[in-house]
Amino acid sequence: MELRAATFWAAALVAAAISWFVFCYGYIEDDAFIHLEFARSLAGGQGFAFNGHVVYGDTAPLWVLILAGIHSIGFGWVASAKLACVAGLLVVVSGAWRLGHELAGDNPALQFLPIGAVLVTVANPYFAHWSFSGMETLAALGVTLWSISTALLGRPSLRRCSFAALLLAIGPLLRPECVLLDAIIGPLLLLRFWRASRASAAQRLAAIVALGLLMALPVTIWSDYALQTFGAIVPNTNKAKQGGSITELVPRLLSVYAVGFPVTLALLPFLTLPRLAHWRAPVAVSVLLLWPLACACFYLANHTVVQTRYSLLSMPSMGIALLWLIAEARRPRLFAGTVTAMVLAATLTISLVVVPHLINKQKYIDVLAQISRYLRDQMPRQAPVAVFAIGEVAFESRHPLVDTGGITDRSVIPHMASPAETLAWAKAHGARYYITGAPPEPGAVPVLTATVPFIGWTFRRSLYDSRETLAIYELP
Repeated sequence: MELRAATFWAAALVAAAISWFVFCYGYIEDDAFIHLEFARSLAGGQGFAFNGHVVYGDTAPLWVLILAGIHSIGFGWVASAKLACVAGLLVVVSGAWRLGHELAGDNPALQFLPIGAVLVTVANPYFAHWSFSGMETLAALGVTLWSISTALLGRPSLRRCSFAALLLAIGPLLRPECVLLDAIIGPLLLLRFWRASRASAAQRLAAIVALGLLMALPVTIWSDYALQTFGAIVPNTNKAKQGGSITELVPRLLSVYAVGFPVTLALLPFLTLPRLAHWRAPVAVSVLLLWPLACACFYLANHTVVQTRYSLLSMPSMGIALLWLIAEARRPRLFAGTVTAMVLAATLTISLVVVPHLINKQKYIDVLAQISRYLRDQMPRQAPVAVFAIGEVAFESRHPLVDTGGITDRSVIPHMASPAETLAWAKAHGARYYITGAPPEPGAVPVLTATVPFIGWTFRRSLYDSRETLAIYELP
């Protein structure tokens, strides 16, 4: 029965993935173009640079290396980003299945947990949005699922623990939040190995030291490189994505999490609070619940303006944990109802928001490509252009830019709350042109004007039919 159901859902997932891949092939997130710009610079021998400047403007150095590696075997840059996303999708699906399978063990009550784990992970509006966006989110999510499964479940042999340590090592190089997961899982992994190993104390100690070094070495090497090259171990993006007080950030965080994971958040208190007094769940289930909470606390403590892909990194783990709690309590109807509710909620949001959003995103990308061609072919080569969304414009035009978003130059960040101060900063940094909607100042002359669609997240379908102006303005 389980095999038949798994075959059906596997076929359905493959068909859905292929259809979705074709639908959104023209969509590449602007931040993904930032990854591509760094990857192209790296492949061209210019080092970890953006727009000709060596700068710490990327939070996923391993993703940049993956993109450069795929490109080196003959694929174009956009195709490399899409193929990297396909690989990330495979890592996520296999990780969710493996995690569900190992959590289920031989318990008949948990036989459908692997299928449920995959469904609650992929049937999500944020998963659909970011699946083929060119971003590293899916790959990072997959690594976290594999890390939890490999480190906390199964027999902790040296081989298995070494693989888990390697996964924990590469996680922070895909998403910096994975450092939190390492802090939770790392000690547990070493403790499990120490208790399970039958070797002598000296041999176990040597193995634990080796595992610890394996977990820490990649991040240590990259941090040393970053310090030597950029003068910092924290990327500019961390500061650029900060903003607002806690009272402003909490509602945004709650809205992002609630839209993406409404069923999970609705069931969380009812499934966990009554069991706290006699909590007997495996350590892996506890970690699946705590990991998203750790991320949310970090975002608030760091004053991070939470984006949808941030919540996607950890929240599927909580959904899998809740399914385990339901199945372990032998409530098959609630299990089926929960999975169904998650799929239906995701389908509704995907149809109402994600589909029109991605359609408009593709149109927006086409307009930025037009602007980039104009910069490349018509504009004075040495005339810097100020722009907030730097990714596609930099990658397509190769024109010198003044980054008003703080990704490549943190000195603008204190001025970003004020358009007038941002403009003054841009002009002080040599900007002669400005890409924006309304004229940045009196006397600014539009050189090229285009109309772009609304590209925000909203349930108001009428907004997706609205149009705004985007222009290159020559500053007086």
